[in-house]
Amino acid sequence: RSSDLAHETARPATSRHARRAVSWAFLASACACAAFAARASARPAAGLARASSSSLPSAMSVRSVLAEEDARAVLGAAYGRCDDAVESCPALDLSLGPFAEGALAAGDPNARAHLFILGDSIDKLMHISACNALVSERERCAFQCSTPVPRQYPRNAAPFLSETEESPESPASGTCCDAGDSAGECCASEFAFRTALACRPRTYANGAGDAGFLMLMGSSPDGPYFEPEDWKTGAQPNPYVAYGLPSATSVRVANAFPAFLAWTKDTRPVTTLIGPNIIWELFRWGVEPGFDPDAFRSSNDDGKLTAFEDQTRALLAQTRETLVLRNRESSQACVFLRTQPVPVSFPEVGVVAGLTDLVSVLNDAVRRVADEQGAPLFDAARGSASMFPGDPGVSQSVAAAAYFEDGYHPTSEHAAALYALLREWAREALPEHCRLSEENGQ
Repeated sequence: RSSDLAHETARPATSRHARRAVSWAFLASACACAAFAARASARPAAGLARASSSSLPSAMSVRSVLAEEDARAVLGAAYGRCDDAVESCPALDLSLGPFAEGALAAGDPNARAHLFILGDSIDKLMHISACNALVSERERCAFQCSTPVPRQYPRNAAPFLSETEESPESPASGTCCDAGDSAGECCASEFAFRTALACRPRTYANGAGDAGFLMLMGSSPDGPYFEPEDWKTGAQPNPYVAYGLPSATSVRVANAFPAFLAWTKDTRPVTTLIGPNIIWELFRWGVEPGFDPDAFRSSNDDGKLTAFEDQTRALLAQTRETLVLRNRESSQACVFLRTQPVPVSFPEVGVVAGLTDLVSVLNDAVRRVADEQGAPLFDAARGSASMFPGDPGVSQSVAAAAYFEDGYHPTSEHAAALYALLREWAREALPEHCRLSEENGQ
C-alpha cells in the first residue's frame, strides 16, 4: 500500500534563482496519456513554458512563453488570476453532434463512475484536466495560469449550484459560456467558478460520467482557515465564497455534495477524491502569531499535526456518510485521499516561505489516516516526483518548471499528467465500479 511508504526527507527551501537554473525533461505518464517534449528551463519564465502534449490541442501547445514581467502580472498579487489578455477556450464543436446527449441502459458494463473532487486549487486544476478529457481533443483548453477566469475553462463546464434562488441551474445539456460569443459570456461569476463547478461529457453514450469540484478552505469542519489580510479586513472579498456557501468545510460538503449527486443524470457510482488542502493548512500556520517552525520540527507535533489528522478523518467520515444518506452506499469504496506534490517555493508571507519541507510531514499524516480508516490513497506526491523529477538528492523533489511561477500551482501539463495518472491508478487500486472515464469521454 502507498500508506506504507517511509516518511519523506525534509527538503530545503529553494531559491528562485536556483529554480530558474533547473533543466529537465517531461516524462510520459504511466498510462501514456500525456507525452511531453524535452525542454530546458534556463530562461527566466521557464515555469510558464508549454510543451506539446497528446492530451491538449496543438493550438494550445505552441503558444509563446510569457515574458517575466507579464508572468508577475498574471501570477502576482491577484492570487494567480489570468489577466484579460489570455484568450478564451475553443467553443464546443457542434459538427460532432449534440452536446451531453445519449444514454446507457441501467447496469450497462461500459458505464464509468461520476467523479467528485473535494479539495484545493491544485485539485481544481486536475478537475479542469478531467473536463478536458470529457470532450474531443479540438475542444480542449490548456489553462495558462493557476486561476483561470470563466471563459478560460473548457466549454463543457457548468455550475451545479445556483448563485441565487432566482437563478436556475444550467440545463443538463446546455453550456455555461456562450459558444457563439467571442467574449465568452458565462452563466456564473468568477467567484462561482472558483468555488464549485462541474462538467459533462460530450456524450453519455460511451459511458462517460460527470465531474464536479468543490473548493475547501481546509480540512477543519469549522475553521479557522487561512485568510489573506485583505480578506480579513474586507478590503477584498474572499473569491472562494459563492452560492451562499460559508467557508466552513462541514457546511460546504453538506450542501454541495448532495447537490452534485442530484445534478448528475443517473445514480451510477461516484468516485470521490478528498484533498485536505495541505497548502492552506501550512499557510495558516505560517501567519499564526507565535508559531515556531523549528519547535514544530523538533517535536513533529505541538497539537497541530494531531488536529490535522482528526480533521482529515472527520472529512472522510462525512463524505462517506453523505453517500450512505443519498443511497450511494457502494460508492463508499470509491472515496479516497490524496497526498500533496512537494512544492518548490511558498509566498513570502509571515514564515510561510520556510515551510515547504512540512508538506512531506502532512503527507505522512494523510497516509496514516488513509491506512487507519481503510481508505485508498492516491500518492500524488510520489507521482509528480516520478513524472517531473527535480533534485535527485531530495526525496520526492519536483522540477521547478512543473509549477507556475508561484512554485506550488501545477502547470497545465503537470495537472493533465496527474489526472491521467489518477485514472490509471483508479483502475488498479479501486473496485471496478469506481473506474473513471478515459480520453474523449470513453
